[in-house]
Amino acid sequence: METVKEIAGMAAITLFLGLLTWVLADSYMEEYDLFAAERSNAFVVEKTAEKGLFTSPAYYVWTEIQDGEGTRSLNRVSKSQMKNIEIGEMFNGYSIGSSGFSSLRDILADSFFYLTAIFLLGFLTLCCFVALIFPVLEMGRPVKKKSPKRQVQQKQNRKRRKNGSRKRTGKRTGWGIAGAAVLVFLLISGRFVLNLIRKVLPFGKTEAEALILDKSADISYRRHEDSVYELIVSFRDQAGQNIEVVRDVTRSTYNQYDIGDMLPIAYRSTDPYDLFVRGTSFVDVFQQTFMFYELYMYVALLAVSAFVGWAYIQELKKRKKVRNEQDKRKGKGK
Repeated sequence: METVKEIAGMAAITLFLGLLTWVLADSYMEEYDLFAAERSNAFVVEKTAEKGLFTSPAYYVWTEIQDGEGTRSLNRVSKSQMKNIEIGEMFNGYSIGSSGFSSLRDILADSFFYLTAIFLLGFLTLCCFVALIFPVLEMGRPVKKKSPKRQVQQKQNRKRRKNGSRKRTGKRTGWGIAGAAVLVFLLISGRFVLNLIRKVLPFGKTEAEALILDKSADISYRRHEDSVYELIVSFRDQAGQNIEVVRDVTRSTYNQYDIGDMLPIAYRSTDPYDLFVRGTSFVDVFQQTFMFYELYMYVALLAVSAFVGWAYIQELKKRKKVRNEQDKRKGKGK
């Protein structure tokens, strides 16, 4: 009877997760009908990038479709594509219905949370389905008659093994979930750490002056939402190429410069789109350190990751100590 209840509960969970997966997949296909996507081409007319306060730059190209109307779109590209593609070249992408021209990176970025949720729910549904199948198959096997005494003894043995297995499985599952969470945390905060290292390193940079073409501010009065201050700057790198970047800055830097002013910058010699503002004042450092929730998020993720790593090391030490004590006891027994 207990086994039947467990099977029924697992079947209900599997069905529920399967329905959630189907609903999400159906909603995704309704919003992003990938089956209707067609290969398309557009001409690159401009290259640009967005550089945040805490992360590495994101790369974009302005593309134009030859449809008689000169329709333009801003499309995400990778770092390698940004280096290799030239203005005037043909860029391969996709067109989905009336949504215009999109790159593969656009599709993946816009549907990231959808695809992640569908994958996780689908994986959990598969795991629950596999866990459901084994007890069902076990119930279908013919049962051999045994003496009541032997049945009681086997039941006690099974209970002991089950409890021990549950503890070990529970620990493994717990550490597995913690490890997966830490991996996600590190992936999210990786760009922040990489940007911080590149900013602090005193070498590998080229100093320049960038012309401020435009500026914009999105001042938020909502709680838990940061204001955004942007400067659109343009400069020539060492190779003589014109580089344009949308650069997030602090409120102090934003108020200090106007359109047409020259902004002192330093960019990475290997990637001119990865630029930093020179002459950072104490006010800039204070605002960048204490006035952005994004920074607190990265610090919290790194702190949790470090704590989980420390706890796992302590667990390994504890296991090693237990094994050593068991080996000593076996040695004394001999």
